[in-house]
Amino acid sequence: MQSIPARHREFLTTALDAWRSHPGILGVLAGGSFLSRSMDEFSDLDLVLVVSDTLRPQIAQERLGIARVAGPLLQGFTGEHVGEPRLLICLYGPPLLHVDLKFISVAELGSRIEDPEILFERDGVISERLRTTQAKPLEAPSAQWIEDRFWVWIHYGIDKVRRGEIFECLDMLAFLRAQALAPLISLVDGGLWRGVRRLDASRHASALSRVCAQPDPKDCFRALSAAVELYAALRGHLPAAAAPTPSPAEPTVRAYLAEAVALQSSP
Repeated sequence: MQSIPARHREFLTTALDAWRSHPGILGVLAGGSFLSRSMDEFSDLDLVLVVSDTLRPQIAQERLGIARVAGPLLQGFTGEHVGEPRLLICLYGPPLLHVDLKFISVAELGSRIEDPEILFERDGVISERLRTTQAKPLEAPSAQWIEDRFWVWIHYGIDKVRRGEIFECLDMLAFLRAQALAPLISLVDGGLWRGVRRLDASRHASALSRVCAQPDPKDCFRALSAAVELYAALRGHLPAAAAPTPSPAEPTVRAYLAEAVALQSSP
């Protein structure tokens, strides 16, 4: 653990010592940037606490207490808002440190997107489960899946601006960056799709930045036009075997966007 930041290392030392004494915790695993040793002072800690089936109902009631013994817990809450009720999202400090604690059973280890690093375990049950099952990394949606939706999303953004719902359009632009353009970038360039994470340093950063807007109708239309431009450019760089069948909605939505831009620019 010498390669991770001191704050993270200190937390893990204290937390693992505390959790080893809990009979219902069969082991603790680390994932995310811990695995690649790419953590910096701003990184979260992604931890999995593997729990006993017998004591699981009890542990479900004790999760905040289990989090508190690991360090100075400022706030903790469950992850229903991201579709993961097994997750406890924690903020420790000072100094501040974000730690995600996912509580799962040995059986649930069979469904995972990466092979975590075992920080400690009891009786080798976790090692055996990892050895006999296979991780399935998250895959970017196909280019056809994106194509079938992209032009409907653009139309939605246009109508939100025309109605005067600017913040709805700003949300749509963020959605387009993460759910359409970012996965298409991963299909073109290779690599894992993790929304827009790490794309600030990519060759597409400048074009992607143009798909951001000020809360202003004219700028929203400019950003929607930039989204269309970037999307078409990325789609054009796909190999023929991966290229989507064009949506019949594309020409009509393009014309609708051009009309909206012209109306916004007219005196």
